[in-house]
Amino acid sequence: MANGERCVATLSSAPGIPRVVPDCVVTWITPPVPSSLPAERAQLEYSSRSIAFAEDGHRLLRAWGPPERPWVIGVEAQGKRWRLEAWGARPAEARRAARDLFSLDHPLPEFYRLVRREPVLAGTERRFRGLRLPRDASVYESLVHAVVGQQLSVRAANAITRRLFDRVGSYLDAGGVRVPSVPTPGRLGALAVGELRALGLSRAKSVALRALARWASAGPPTVEELGRMPREEAVQTLERLRGVGRWTAENALLRGAGRTDVFVAGDLGVRAALDRFGALPRSRPEAEARSWADRYYPGWGSYATLYLWRKLVVDRSSAPAG
Repeated sequence: MANGERCVATLSSAPGIPRVVPDCVVTWITPPVPSSLPAERAQLEYSSRSIAFAEDGHRLLRAWGPPERPWVIGVEAQGKRWRLEAWGARPAEARRAARDLFSLDHPLPEFYRLVRREPVLAGTERRFRGLRLPRDASVYESLVHAVVGQQLSVRAANAITRRLFDRVGSYLDAGGVRVPSVPTPGRLGALAVGELRALGLSRAKSVALRALARWASAGPPTVEELGRMPREEAVQTLERLRGVGRWTAENALLRGAGRTDVFVAGDLGVRAALDRFGALPRSRPEAEARSWADRYYPGWGSYATLYLWRKLVVDRSSAPAG
Protein backbone atom coordinates (compact mmCIF):
# COMPACT_ATOMS: atom_id res chain seq x y z
CA MET A 1 0.00 0.00 0.00
CA ALA A 2 1.24 3.48 -0.74
CA ASN A 3 1.84 6.09 1.97
CA GLY A 4 -1.33 8.04 2.67
CA GLU A 5 -3.74 5.43 1.34
CA ARG A 6 -7.12 5.39 3.05
CA CYS A 7 -7.77 2.36 5.21
CA VAL A 8 -10.85 0.60 6.45
CA ALA A 9 -10.65 -0.61 10.03
CA THR A 10 -11.47 -4.25 10.64
CA LEU A 11 -11.38 -4.20 14.44
CA SER A 12 -14.46 -4.99 16.51
CA SER A 13 -16.64 -2.10 17.60
CA ALA A 14 -17.24 -1.05 21.19
CA PRO A 15 -20.35 0.58 22.66
CA GLY A 16 -20.48 3.98 24.27
CA ILE A 17 -17.87 5.79 22.20
CA PRO A 18 -18.37 9.52 22.85
CA ARG A 19 -15.96 11.09 20.35
CA VAL A 20 -15.12 10.40 16.73
CA VAL A 21 -11.85 11.12 14.95
CA PRO A 22 -11.49 11.40 11.15
CA ASP A 23 -10.95 8.63 8.64
CA CYS A 24 -7.75 6.65 8.66
CA VAL A 25 -4.68 6.75 6.41
CA VAL A 26 -1.98 4.09 6.07
CA THR A 27 1.79 4.43 6.01
CA TRP A 28 4.80 2.22 6.82
CA ILE A 29 8.12 2.34 8.65
CA THR A 30 11.04 -0.04 8.91
CA PRO A 31 12.11 -0.11 12.57
CA PRO A 32 15.79 -0.42 13.48
CA VAL A 33 17.17 -3.74 14.65
CA PRO A 34 16.52 -4.68 17.39
CA SER A 35 12.95 -3.49 18.02
CA SER A 36 9.87 -5.26 19.35
CA LEU A 37 6.17 -4.57 19.79
CA PRO A 38 4.32 -5.63 22.96
CA ALA A 39 2.71 -9.00 22.39
CA GLU A 40 0.13 -9.00 25.15
CA ARG A 41 -1.92 -6.74 27.37
CA ALA A 42 -0.30 -8.08 30.55
CA GLN A 43 3.18 -6.70 29.84
CA LEU A 44 3.90 -4.34 32.71
CA GLU A 45 5.63 -1.71 30.66
CA TYR A 46 2.46 -1.17 28.60
CA SER A 47 -0.41 -2.21 30.87
CA SER A 48 -0.45 1.06 32.78
CA ARG A 49 -0.85 3.22 29.71
CA SER A 50 -3.57 3.99 27.20
CA ILE A 51 -3.04 1.23 24.66
CA ALA A 52 -5.91 -0.73 23.12
CA PHE A 53 -5.12 -4.13 21.64
CA ALA A 54 -6.89 -5.72 18.70
CA GLU A 55 -8.72 -8.92 19.53
CA ASP A 56 -6.26 -10.95 17.45
CA GLY A 57 -3.38 -9.53 19.51
CA HIS A 58 -1.41 -8.43 16.45
CA ARG A 59 -2.35 -4.76 16.38
CA LEU A 60 -2.34 -2.01 18.97
CA LEU A 61 -3.86 1.45 19.00
CA ARG A 62 -2.73 4.43 21.02
CA ALA A 63 -3.97 8.00 21.49
CA TRP A 64 -1.25 10.45 20.45
CA GLY A 65 -0.73 14.10 19.60
CA PRO A 66 -0.81 17.33 21.61
CA PRO A 67 -2.91 17.32 24.81
CA GLU A 68 -5.68 19.49 23.37
CA ARG A 69 -5.84 17.73 19.97
CA PRO A 70 -5.33 13.99 20.37
CA TRP A 71 -5.56 11.53 17.51
CA VAL A 72 -5.03 7.77 17.20
CA ILE A 73 -2.16 5.72 15.79
CA GLY A 74 -2.41 2.00 15.05
CA VAL A 75 0.70 -0.19 14.74
CA GLU A 76 1.05 -3.73 13.45
CA ALA A 77 4.25 -5.63 12.63
CA GLN A 78 4.22 -7.17 9.16
CA GLY A 79 7.53 -8.86 8.49
CA LYS A 80 10.41 -6.42 8.75
CA ARG A 81 8.11 -3.42 8.43
CA TRP A 82 5.43 -1.92 10.66
CA ARG A 83 2.10 -0.96 9.16
CA LEU A 84 0.80 2.28 10.64
CA GLU A 85 -2.75 3.60 10.65
CA ALA A 86 -3.51 7.19 11.63
CA TRP A 87 -6.93 8.56 12.51
CA GLY A 88 -6.75 12.36 12.49
CA ALA A 89 -3.13 12.82 11.39
CA ARG A 90 -1.03 12.86 8.24
CA PRO A 91 1.29 9.97 7.26
CA ALA A 92 4.41 11.90 8.25
CA GLU A 93 2.94 12.56 11.70
CA ALA A 94 2.15 8.87 12.09
CA ARG A 95 5.71 7.85 11.23
CA ARG A 96 7.13 10.36 13.71
CA ALA A 97 4.67 9.20 16.37
CA ALA A 98 5.64 5.55 15.95
CA ARG A 99 9.31 6.43 16.27
CA ASP A 100 8.62 8.38 19.46
CA LEU A 101 6.12 5.91 20.94
CA PHE A 102 8.64 3.06 20.75
CA SER A 103 11.82 5.17 21.12
CA LEU A 104 13.12 3.92 17.78
CA ASP A 105 15.79 6.60 17.58
CA HIS A 106 17.56 5.41 20.75
CA PRO A 107 20.78 3.51 19.87
CA LEU A 108 19.79 0.42 21.86
CA PRO A 109 22.96 -1.58 21.05
CA GLU A 110 24.92 0.95 23.13
CA PHE A 111 22.84 0.01 26.19
CA TYR A 112 23.31 -3.67 25.45
CA ARG A 113 27.09 -3.26 25.47
CA LEU A 114 26.81 -1.99 29.04
CA VAL A 115 24.42 -4.79 29.99
CA ARG A 116 26.88 -7.47 28.92
CA ARG A 117 29.50 -6.06 31.33
CA GLU A 118 27.21 -5.79 34.39
CA PRO A 119 26.03 -8.92 36.27
CA VAL A 120 22.55 -7.80 37.42
CA LEU A 121 21.11 -7.23 33.97
CA ALA A 122 23.46 -9.48 31.99
CA GLY A 123 21.38 -11.73 29.75
CA THR A 124 18.38 -9.39 29.56
CA GLU A 125 19.67 -8.12 26.23
CA ARG A 126 18.72 -11.57 24.94
CA ARG A 127 15.60 -12.20 27.07
CA PHE A 128 14.01 -8.87 26.24
CA ARG A 129 15.70 -8.17 22.95
CA GLY A 130 14.30 -5.11 21.23
CA LEU A 131 12.38 -3.78 24.26
CA ARG A 132 12.51 0.00 24.06
CA LEU A 133 11.20 2.77 26.29
CA PRO A 134 7.43 3.05 25.78
CA ARG A 135 6.62 6.74 25.49
CA ASP A 136 3.65 8.93 26.28
CA ALA A 137 2.47 11.59 23.88
CA SER A 138 3.41 14.44 26.24
CA VAL A 139 5.00 15.23 29.58
CA TYR A 140 1.54 16.36 30.70
CA GLU A 141 0.16 12.88 30.03
CA SER A 142 3.02 11.25 31.93
CA LEU A 143 2.49 13.57 34.88
CA VAL A 144 -1.24 12.76 35.02
CA HIS A 145 -0.47 9.04 35.17
CA ALA A 146 2.34 9.52 37.68
CA VAL A 147 0.30 11.72 40.03
CA VAL A 148 -2.57 9.25 40.00
CA GLY A 149 -0.14 6.38 40.61
CA GLN A 150 1.74 7.88 43.55
CA GLN A 151 2.04 5.28 46.35
CA LEU A 152 -0.45 2.95 44.65
CA SER A 153 -0.17 -0.44 43.02
CA VAL A 154 -0.44 -0.58 39.23
CA ARG A 155 -3.86 -2.22 39.56
CA ALA A 156 -5.24 0.45 41.90
CA ALA A 157 -3.85 3.27 39.76
CA ASN A 158 -5.36 1.74 36.63
CA ALA A 159 -8.77 1.48 38.29
CA ILE A 160 -8.78 5.15 39.27
CA THR A 161 -7.49 6.17 35.85
CA ARG A 162 -10.35 4.30 34.17
CA ARG A 163 -12.87 6.05 36.41
CA LEU A 164 -11.30 9.41 35.53
CA PHE A 165 -11.46 8.67 31.80
CA ASP A 166 -15.06 7.48 32.11
CA ARG A 167 -16.03 10.59 34.07
CA VAL A 168 -14.96 12.96 31.29
CA GLY A 169 -15.65 10.64 28.34
CA SER A 170 -11.97 10.66 27.46
CA TYR A 171 -12.04 8.16 24.61
CA LEU A 172 -11.56 8.34 20.87
CA ASP A 173 -13.23 6.26 18.16
CA ALA A 174 -10.74 4.71 15.77
CA GLY A 175 -12.74 2.77 13.22
CA GLY A 176 -15.16 1.54 15.86
CA VAL A 177 -12.52 0.81 18.50
CA ARG A 178 -12.72 2.63 21.84
CA VAL A 179 -9.27 4.06 22.52
CA PRO A 180 -8.59 5.75 25.90
CA SER A 181 -7.07 9.21 25.73
CA VAL A 182 -5.76 11.20 28.69
CA PRO A 183 -8.22 14.03 29.55
CA THR A 184 -7.33 17.30 27.89
CA PRO A 185 -6.11 20.03 30.27
CA GLY A 186 -9.40 21.85 29.74
CA ARG A 187 -11.52 18.86 30.71
CA LEU A 188 -9.33 17.94 33.66
CA GLY A 189 -9.22 21.50 34.98
CA ALA A 190 -13.00 21.76 34.78
CA LEU A 191 -13.44 19.02 37.39
CA ALA A 192 -13.85 20.25 40.95
CA VAL A 193 -11.78 18.81 43.78
CA GLY A 194 -14.88 17.06 45.09
CA GLU A 195 -15.51 15.40 41.72
CA LEU A 196 -11.94 14.13 41.58
CA ARG A 197 -12.09 12.84 45.13
CA ALA A 198 -15.25 10.92 44.29
CA LEU A 199 -13.17 8.95 41.78
CA GLY A 200 -10.89 7.68 44.55
CA LEU A 201 -8.21 10.37 44.46
CA SER A 202 -6.94 11.98 47.64
CA ARG A 203 -7.43 15.69 48.18
CA ALA A 204 -3.72 16.31 47.60
CA LYS A 205 -3.78 14.47 44.27
CA SER A 206 -6.98 16.21 43.22
CA VAL A 207 -5.47 19.63 43.86
CA ALA A 208 -2.26 18.57 42.08
CA LEU A 209 -4.15 17.42 38.97
CA ARG A 210 -6.04 20.72 38.74
CA ALA A 211 -2.74 22.60 39.06
CA LEU A 212 -1.22 20.36 36.40
CA ALA A 213 -4.08 21.18 34.02
CA ARG A 214 -3.42 24.90 34.50
CA TRP A 215 0.32 24.37 33.93
CA ALA A 216 -0.30 22.44 30.72
CA SER A 217 -2.56 25.21 29.41
CA ALA A 218 -0.02 27.94 30.11
CA GLY A 219 2.79 26.94 27.73
CA PRO A 220 5.01 24.59 29.75
CA PRO A 221 8.57 23.62 28.69
CA THR A 222 8.61 21.53 25.54
CA VAL A 223 9.85 17.96 25.32
CA GLU A 224 12.88 19.27 23.44
CA GLU A 225 13.65 21.82 26.17
CA LEU A 226 13.33 19.23 28.94
CA GLY A 227 15.49 16.86 26.91
CA ARG A 228 18.30 19.40 26.51
CA MET A 229 18.47 20.37 30.18
CA PRO A 230 20.97 18.70 32.50
CA ARG A 231 19.17 15.84 34.23
CA GLU A 232 18.99 17.47 37.68
CA GLU A 233 17.76 20.75 36.23
CA ALA A 234 14.99 18.93 34.36
CA VAL A 235 13.97 17.07 37.53
CA GLN A 236 13.90 20.29 39.53
CA THR A 237 11.85 22.04 36.85
CA LEU A 238 9.05 19.51 37.25
CA GLU A 239 9.43 19.31 41.02
CA ARG A 240 8.28 22.93 41.20
CA LEU A 241 4.79 21.75 40.26
CA ARG A 242 2.36 21.18 43.08
CA GLY A 243 2.26 17.55 44.18
CA VAL A 244 5.27 16.55 42.06
CA GLY A 245 8.20 14.97 43.90
CA ARG A 246 11.29 13.35 42.50
CA TRP A 247 9.65 9.97 41.72
CA THR A 248 6.86 11.69 39.78
CA ALA A 249 9.24 14.02 37.95
CA GLU A 250 11.58 11.18 36.96
CA ASN A 251 8.72 9.05 35.66
CA ALA A 252 7.52 11.96 33.55
CA LEU A 253 10.98 12.62 32.12
CA LEU A 254 11.41 8.93 31.32
CA ARG A 255 8.00 8.37 29.74
CA GLY A 256 7.04 11.85 28.54
CA ALA A 257 10.36 13.36 27.48
CA GLY A 258 11.95 10.05 26.50
CA ARG A 259 15.23 10.80 28.26
CA THR A 260 17.58 7.82 28.46
CA ASP A 261 19.49 8.98 31.57
CA VAL A 262 16.80 8.90 34.29
CA PHE A 263 17.18 6.12 36.85
CA VAL A 264 14.05 6.08 39.03
CA ALA A 265 15.94 5.25 42.20
CA GLY A 266 12.98 5.85 44.51
CA ASP A 267 10.69 3.35 42.79
CA LEU A 268 9.75 0.40 45.01
CA GLY A 269 9.97 -2.04 42.11
CA VAL A 270 13.45 -0.84 41.17
CA ARG A 271 14.63 -1.10 44.77
CA ALA A 272 13.11 -4.57 45.10
CA ALA A 273 14.91 -5.65 41.92
CA LEU A 274 18.27 -4.28 43.04
CA ASP A 275 17.85 -6.10 46.34
CA ARG A 276 16.64 -9.38 44.88
CA PHE A 277 19.36 -9.54 42.24
CA GLY A 278 22.17 -8.73 44.68
CA ALA A 279 23.12 -5.22 43.61
CA LEU A 280 22.05 -3.14 46.62
CA PRO A 281 20.00 -3.82 49.79
CA ARG A 282 16.62 -2.11 49.79
CA SER A 283 17.51 -0.34 53.03
CA ARG A 284 20.27 1.73 51.39
CA PRO A 285 19.60 5.39 50.51
CA GLU A 286 18.26 6.43 47.11
CA ALA A 287 21.52 8.22 46.41
CA GLU A 288 23.37 4.89 46.47
CA ALA A 289 20.93 3.35 44.02
CA ARG A 290 21.36 6.33 41.72
CA SER A 291 25.14 6.01 42.02
CA TRP A 292 24.88 2.33 41.04
CA ALA A 293 23.10 3.32 37.83
CA ASP A 294 25.50 6.17 37.07
CA ARG A 295 28.43 3.80 37.54
CA TYR A 296 27.22 0.91 35.38
CA TYR A 297 24.77 2.64 33.02
CA PRO A 298 25.96 6.23 32.44
CA GLY A 299 23.45 7.94 30.18
CA TRP A 300 21.23 4.84 30.17
CA GLY A 301 19.54 4.93 33.59
CA SER A 302 16.07 4.94 32.01
CA TYR A 303 16.75 1.65 30.27
CA ALA A 304 18.30 0.19 33.42
CA THR A 305 15.02 1.11 35.15
CA LEU A 306 12.92 -0.48 32.41
CA TYR A 307 14.91 -3.71 32.25
CA LEU A 308 14.99 -4.06 36.05
CA TRP A 309 11.19 -3.68 36.12
CA ARG A 310 10.78 -6.24 33.38
CA LYS A 311 13.21 -8.76 34.87
CA LEU A 312 11.55 -8.51 38.28
CA VAL A 313 8.06 -9.07 36.88
CA VAL A 314 9.03 -11.95 34.58
CA ASP A 315 11.07 -13.71 37.25
CA ARG A 316 8.25 -13.38 39.77
CA SER A 317 5.63 -14.69 37.38
CA SER A 318 7.78 -17.68 36.40
CA ALA A 319 8.79 -18.63 39.95
CA PRO A 320 7.31 -21.94 41.19
CA ALA A 321 4.45 -21.69 43.67
CA GLY A 322 4.97 -22.65 47.30
